[in-house]
Amino acid sequence: MPDKTIRIKVSEAVYDLLKVLAGETQDVEDVVGILVDHAQQGVYRPHAWQRHWLTRAFPTKHWSHKLEPGDPYGRRGDGSMFRRPVKPA
Repeated sequence: MPDKTIRIKVSEAVYDLLKVLAGETQDVEDVVGILVDHAQQGVYRPHAWQRHWLTRAFPTKHWSHKLEPGDPYGRRGDGSMFRRPVKPA
């Protein structure tokens, strides 16, 4: 499956705030990528530290019922410790 592209528009103030996280060695796009990575881990790994952060930002009642047991990346193993999006019927 090909990668998806997401375009976002932020104000100059938001960009400047994210730039603080980037520091000298990264750019804002890297920071956004890291945030996205942590968010997806919070979705598919129920016991990850990111899940607590994610449920504070997005209460689980809105999205947790859309997940089922299984590895979303199709890795070998039983996948019981992971969650993937429910497949359409």
